[in-house]
Amino acid sequence: MKIQYKFLIVFVAAFAITIVPNLFLFKSEIIAWLPISWWTYLSIARFILLIGLFVVVTRYWIIKPLNQIALSLSLDDPAPVEILSQRRDEIGKIGLLLQRFFAQRKELDQVMHEKSQALESVAFSEAKSRALLNAIPDLLFRINIFGVITDYHAPDPSELFLKPEKFLGKNMEEIMPEHVVINYQQAIQDLVRLKKSQIFEYSLHMPDGSERAYEAMVSATGVGDYLISVRNITIRKEAELEISRMLSKQQELNQLKSRFISLVSHEFRTPLSAISSNIQLLSRYQEKWPVEKKVEVIRRVQEAIQNMITLLEEVTLISKDQTGALTVNPESLNINDFVQDVIEELRKSSELPVHLELNIDQGEDNIHSDKELLRQILSHLLSNAGKFNPEKQPVRVTIARENNHIEMIVSDQGIGIPERDLEQLFQPFHRCSNSDEFPGTGLGMSIVKRCVDLLKGSIRVISKENVGTTFEVKIPVKTIKTTMYE
Repeated sequence: MKIQYKFLIVFVAAFAITIVPNLFLFKSEIIAWLPISWWTYLSIARFILLIGLFVVVTRYWIIKPLNQIALSLSLDDPAPVEILSQRRDEIGKIGLLLQRFFAQRKELDQVMHEKSQALESVAFSEAKSRALLNAIPDLLFRINIFGVITDYHAPDPSELFLKPEKFLGKNMEEIMPEHVVINYQQAIQDLVRLKKSQIFEYSLHMPDGSERAYEAMVSATGVGDYLISVRNITIRKEAELEISRMLSKQQELNQLKSRFISLVSHEFRTPLSAISSNIQLLSRYQEKWPVEKKVEVIRRVQEAIQNMITLLEEVTLISKDQTGALTVNPESLNINDFVQDVIEELRKSSELPVHLELNIDQGEDNIHSDKELLRQILSHLLSNAGKFNPEKQPVRVTIARENNHIEMIVSDQGIGIPERDLEQLFQPFHRCSNSDEFPGTGLGMSIVKRCVDLLKGSIRVISKENVGTTFEVKIPVKTIKTTMYE
């Protein structure tokens, strides 16, 4: 029933409540004996009852349904209007329309959700593909069956040796060197024949004068053209060359190791044999030999022992250098007194040249340097000079201060160093080709060079075969302490 009909019924009922009792009262003359105040109260009561009826009806039929509709819309929930849809008036129609609205909206939401998921899936797939594409560090070129470049992808534009407008739409034969085109055409033929991707390498001279190495892989796209991925392998090629050089160096080190083992075993065997034989002779003939003979045998034993100690010191020093344990520990010292002490030590060990001309500058002689490294430098230079210098010729030693450096010059007039041996003079175990008749391990000059380097100094060699050799060493007056990590 429509709302207007319901309100019509309510109006008729209100009319009956208000008017009909009046007619009845007047007709029965009841009013005649009722007091006026009672009549007034009765009229007020009927008026209040009428107003209350209209309020209840309005609230139940209009306000409450509207509140339920508002609640349903605010909560986005069809449940509050389910009861309203059972009514057969306009409110019921509104309830049915709202239920249909919610049902269609639910279907629309479902469709929108599915569409949104589909769009998200597409966007994710596209982002994933783009991320994968961007993650590929290679240059990508799409080339049709005629060799024309139709598209490209360059994560690093600096890898392109031409601007895109100069190669897009161009045939490879127009822009690439002949050797690259030949490799590409051969890769295409092998790709068609073997049905698998082909890889080839090539190099290019860049406009800045540098040369780059590349690795290209040719693949079929499945739609009639080809995809070429190009990777810059210049660093890899340089690393391969470096590894090759390191392997070569390792082989040299292995050879040096073999020479070291052979040399050390020989150098140890000789003094040990001398010590053993002299001790046997001394124990056998000690009662028959005169004192002079015994002293000579003991001297030879001492010399052999000193040779072994020297060799051990050299090997230990080389080992420390190889392991990084050879460090610089500077201290204050008087260079003049220090040189005199080294000469005295060498004289006691019979390693000092027979004729020594010493010239020491009498200027400022206090320096800050590593005493042990200086000792190694000076003692090896003097020992070598004494070894190779003729007995009747003097060895000249000059110690002078030059600005912030101490200069040590050791000159002999011996056999000299052949020119072909100068480049390898400071290599461990290297002995000059004209020194076979002289004892030695080939470690002395390498130790000198390493000590000079640790002191941040320099060494210069001037030599001529059969004329003599001069070593000029410059050491800073003040040396900074360093650790094995430095």
